[in-house]
Amino acid sequence: MKAWCLTYMSLVLALCSMAQERSLSISTDRELFMIGEKAVLEVVLRSHASDTVAFPVIGDTIISELEVLERSKLDTNYEGDDLSQRVFTQRITFTSFDTGYFPITPRIATINGKEVLSNPLLVSIATVEVDTSKGIYDIKGVAEAPFSLKEWLIENQQYFYIGIPLLILIVLLSLWLARRKPEEVVEPVVPPVIAHVRALERLDQLKQQELWQKGEIKHYYSELTEILREYIEYRFLVPALEQTTDEIHASLRRNPDIGSPSLSQLKQLLFLADLVKFAKEKPESRENEMNLQMAYDFVQETKREEVEHSAENLPPKTESSNGDRNG
Repeated sequence: MKAWCLTYMSLVLALCSMAQERSLSISTDRELFMIGEKAVLEVVLRSHASDTVAFPVIGDTIISELEVLERSKLDTNYEGDDLSQRVFTQRITFTSFDTGYFPITPRIATINGKEVLSNPLLVSIATVEVDTSKGIYDIKGVAEAPFSLKEWLIENQQYFYIGIPLLILIVLLSLWLARRKPEEVVEPVVPPVIAHVRALERLDQLKQQELWQKGEIKHYYSELTEILREYIEYRFLVPALEQTTDEIHASLRRNPDIGSPSLSQLKQLLFLADLVKFAKEKPESRENEMNLQMAYDFVQETKREEVEHSAENLPPKTESSNGDRNG
């Protein structure tokens, strides 16, 4: 009999212990709140550390008269010497704009798939007492708070971060431009160049290049006729650089400064150059030397000593110009 009593008492204690380990409770710090005042509902769920739980979900209202303002994060702690007890806690901030007594029905959680009910709770919302012995006053208007310079600077600080460096940059740039003196552009003085001097210089350069000796016959005659055409164009004001051999001959035929032998030799030289460039004619070495000397003679015989054309009217000095022209 005594052994049976001890077994029964042990079973009761174990059931009580299990009941304490798994529970759901709700509470507030006090029972009476003023209308519009913030209040806190604390929800606590206790379970074993290995249990599978579902915490009760509270929506926008606890009940229709109690409006939820905010929720804290779900806090989890472990208790007991062996940390076998797990405690979930959440704080719900609410308020009410109705007066009266409002019962909060039990909340429901699940532990290992079984429902666990919380305790019910009664919340009392009271109104503000009105002193009827005093008169009725109108609603106060919106109070005007003084606006300080510090507040204005704080509100507009982003503009200063951009504006001040930009203003400093503009000032520095203005000072630099004001102090900077414009550079004086000195145009180079180009001494006048006589057409025949230019032609003789280019003939000397052509002679030094020894093009036909290197087998560059076509290049040689292209340069030679280029020099003569340029000389004719700026000495006799004839567009020889753009004309054919026959057109050049026709333009110079009645010029009193050119004798018939010189004009005939010029036509012969230009015609041979056309054959070299377009008919792949290959003159002998003696002919190449004679044609260069013929170019020298033509320039010397037709040159005019006085300066008529400056370098501004002549093309730039170049070593070679390989343009081929139709004869």
